[in-house]
Amino acid sequence: MGDIERIIFIYSAGLALVGIFDWYKRIKEVREIRLNKTAILILSFLPVLASLIILYILRNQASFDVVDNFIYIVFYLSIGLVWIRLGLVLIFLFFDLSWIDDVLNNNNKAALFAISGAYIGTALIYSGANIGDGPGWWCVLFAGGLGLTAWILLGILIDKVTQVFERITVRRDINCGIRTGFYFLASGVILGRASAGDWTSFSMTILEFSAGWPVLILALLTIIIERYYMKVSRSQEDEHNYLFNSVFLGVLYIILAVFSVVIQPFPENPSYGSGLKPY
Repeated sequence: MGDIERIIFIYSAGLALVGIFDWYKRIKEVREIRLNKTAILILSFLPVLASLIILYILRNQASFDVVDNFIYIVFYLSIGLVWIRLGLVLIFLFFDLSWIDDVLNNNNKAALFAISGAYIGTALIYSGANIGDGPGWWCVLFAGGLGLTAWILLGILIDKVTQVFERITVRRDINCGIRTGFYFLASGVILGRASAGDWTSFSMTILEFSAGWPVLILALLTIIIERYYMKVSRSQEDEHNYLFNSVFLGVLYIILAVFSVVIQPFPENPSYGSGLKPY
């Protein structure tokens, strides 16, 4: 581990520990005042689930010099936890959706489902970027950055057409929150796959990222569905009676995402298999 990696390790590990401490501290402060047991359980489990996903990838699918190296596994896990917190900040900045304001302080159940999907979705994008052999941490951040950028831009597009985040934060449409959470999760699967594969170069990584094209179909499907529910909610007084349909559509999102990953092989750089360094 070089000097730059040591510095990044120290800062990322420190930020990760502070972030986790802050997460559970905030939950503890409001749990007896505002949150119900379901919200407490979900929020408490999210960092654990995200960490397990990242650890699984690091131990089984990451670069050859990472999978059996405890220090590097902790290194990339720390970066991943910081990555997720950054994702929550971006969600607040671009979507005006806050786990603190909307979920903790206002006990908004619609926001809880959306934030949960977003939390794991960002973890999946980062995990995908760790799949495959590569020369260092910077290629993980570059590949994952492509996925995270596309994820945010598509979220902005969907919101412009369907106002999903206003419906979640202002109108507290639980079913919209469920569908949006599933979309975040499914798009995270697809973009995580697009960010995966052996490293060759910056230009090749951008080219290989085109494997994430199914996310465009998913986004279009989400827009069509949300536009439909916008019209339905205007014509009927009760807009909270579509739970089964929302869960069904969410599961459909996940099935489409998994299928799009299964049918596409991960990019491989033969230089790693031959024992040569491609950089």
